[in-house]
Amino acid sequence: SQLATHRFHPRVLDFQIVQFKASGVRVRIHGGTTATESTKMIGWTLFHLLVLPAALVSGFQQPHVFANRRGSTWLNAVVEISIDEWKEKLSPEQFYVLREEGTEAPNSSELNFVKEQGTFTCAGCGAPLFVTSTKFDSGTGWPSFYAPIDSTAVETSTDFKLILPRTECSCSNCGGHLGHVFDDGPEPTGQRFCLNGVAMKFTSEQEGPELVEIVTRRKKEMPYKLSFLTQVLPSIATNGLFGALFFNSFLQTLQVHGGTILSPLDIFPVIPAVYFGVKALQSLRRAQ
Repeated sequence: SQLATHRFHPRVLDFQIVQFKASGVRVRIHGGTTATESTKMIGWTLFHLLVLPAALVSGFQQPHVFANRRGSTWLNAVVEISIDEWKEKLSPEQFYVLREEGTEAPNSSELNFVKEQGTFTCAGCGAPLFVTSTKFDSGTGWPSFYAPIDSTAVETSTDFKLILPRTECSCSNCGGHLGHVFDDGPEPTGQRFCLNGVAMKFTSEQEGPELVEIVTRRKKEMPYKLSFLTQVLPSIATNGLFGALFFNSFLQTLQVHGGTILSPLDIFPVIPAVYFGVKALQSLRRAQ
């Protein structure tokens, strides 16, 4: 049957392939590096020309990295499982979110109320993704976190499903869609990983002491840090651009009116200009 292809990850050169079972799915291990997917050409509208610089940077795919480790080398993993096998393995709701990139209804997940210390794993492949200590109440109705367990747990990409660019968050192990990432979260990252509860499972520390050890080791070996190229720079570029556009609108209004403010509406563009400018400065500060 046809294999599920969440994204294109062309491999380069020839490397030894090892097959084994992991979390009920077939995984093919490559010992080499991956070539990232080129950002697709989008319509040559004025809007896309404005956001394209940020999209080109954030649209590059991160290589899949498997949770296990052999020696001192992290190995790339490609989960190969057919659509029919995914449908058998997952519930209809899980399949809709993980494999079809759907979104569950807000306030519908029991994971919203989890406060016990533990680990949130991918409902598709069982890979550890987030821990309770980074979870916070965002008021959105979806489980929210300010950071994954380490720099390899999730991968991000840019989508334009709602016209405005959004950062999609997926499981690095199986490519399953988890949710989206926004730049309105708490410190220290300033990020909000807004995720679908149905795409994850929770295991408390008492239920999974071995999982706790794995997560603790990974957090120490590869701590999560914001990538300047794929996370900080796109945020600075996007917020700075919108801030500049609004401020330019204000300057043009002043020029038309001969340098005089005739009504409160004339200074309205300053408000979003300041907002986006502050967001750009916050992103720059987090990169330091």
